[in-house]
Amino acid sequence: MDKTILLAVLFGSLAHGPLAAQTGSVSGSGSAAAVATTVSTQQFASAALPSAGGMTDSELASIAVLSTVSADGLASITTGQLDEALVSATTTAQAANVNVLNGLITADAVLAMATSYANGVTATSESDGSALVGLVVNGVSYADVPPDPNTQVDLPGVGYVVLNEQLSDGDGVHNTSLTVNMIHVYLTDPTGAPAGDIVIGTARSGASL
Repeated sequence: MDKTILLAVLFGSLAHGPLAAQTGSVSGSGSAAAVATTVSTQQFASAALPSAGGMTDSELASIAVLSTVSADGLASITTGQLDEALVSATTTAQAANVNVLNGLITADAVLAMATSYANGVTATSESDGSALVGLVVNGVSYADVPPDPNTQVDLPGVGYVVLNEQLSDGDGVHNTSLTVNMIHVYLTDPTGAPAGDIVIGTARSGASL
């Protein structure tokens, strides 16, 4: 290459400066329990992660919402880390001795876990670590392993429940997110119209790079 042309290429590159470093973001939120009606929403032991990462947590010894839900040992933790080559976020939410709708649904322990990773080439999320222990729904006992994702069980006169509910989003390349709701009761009125929600163990994570 001609020396004059080479110098022009080099100085041209310097004039534009170095390539900008990739910037990423993370997101995460969790609640050990939540109750929503047409007029109000209550969240218990809730934590939300700043987009810059770090750690946030929350805990409660116990809750009791009359005729709706009671539980002990409620806690949620969400963490996130940003590096040039990898960003990640993990959220957990847990509760013990869970009783929903006066014993219609009970569980010894509930743990929701969502983790997301992105490295600029691929972006993935997973629910590994989630658990339901001692689960009983309308008199039916379940094994101490998470049911298949989005398992729906009818609750006559009440609505229905989705066990191990998983809601994912993202392009799988640069961004990803996952919400895990271990017990999600969808309440309906006598006409079948939505009347509220009860969620035990909800964890969300997201990563983008």
